[in-house]
Amino acid sequence: MIEVPMMDDLDPFKIFMEIQLGLPRNGPGSLAATRKAFSLLKGLPEAPEMIEMGAGQGATSMELLRLTKGRLTAVDLMKPFLDRLEEHAEGEGITGERLRTLCADFEDLHLPQGVFDLLWSEGAIYNLGFEEGLSLWRPLLADGGFAVISDCMWKVDDPSLELRHFWDEAYPSMGTLAQNKARAERAGFDVQDAFWLPRDDWWTEYYAPMKARIRELLPDYEGSETALAVFKEQEEEMELFERFEDQYGYGFFILRAA
Repeated sequence: MIEVPMMDDLDPFKIFMEIQLGLPRNGPGSLAATRKAFSLLKGLPEAPEMIEMGAGQGATSMELLRLTKGRLTAVDLMKPFLDRLEEHAEGEGITGERLRTLCADFEDLHLPQGVFDLLWSEGAIYNLGFEEGLSLWRPLLADGGFAVISDCMWKVDDPSLELRHFWDEAYPSMGTLAQNKARAERAGFDVQDAFWLPRDDWWTEYYAPMKARIRELLPDYEGSETALAVFKEQEEEMELFERFEDQYGYGFFILRAA
């Protein structure tokens, strides 16, 4: 067992990252959902210039490179995630000619405008807000370029007070499917299609591995109130979804620059 420093010496974010780095993916989703969304793109070049916002450890990045002959710029603020992505790419023989990683803030990218055929982002646009993120990223796309975005949304207009309180803290601008369609149009996109992620994309693909990862880490952090608080917060999020999954979920949008 490792020696745990006093509570004030522990960084909750580092503990959160330790959980996330031990997961196969860093948010709800699946390769099946990624493939379904990709299949709905009509008119994408065979070798597209692509950019992924919030690439994480690269589960989606690697699939996009398998599905196309194109080149991908993978953007994430967390360098440890991008290091893992580069390891995965090296293991599959993907060279720097097809993959570039960029550790940067979404709001400070300094990338050329009008060059990307496809912008992809799964579960990361909440950092900016749905409409704000699309408005910021729209200039990066070539004429007629696509944006494929997954985001957490309300399935009902009147969610429970407990659930509303949680998401007002975590994602205050979270909208419904209809609201996000209108936001996409205001940001300069035509909505081509949309669909909800299935339950398994939360439980099997994300929450079950997270539960296992927390159990794995618990002995190393025995007696640490900071670590236990981080673990509890993750478990409370899982419990909320178990109780209220009929009221919110992740949805995919397939958008085309208007």
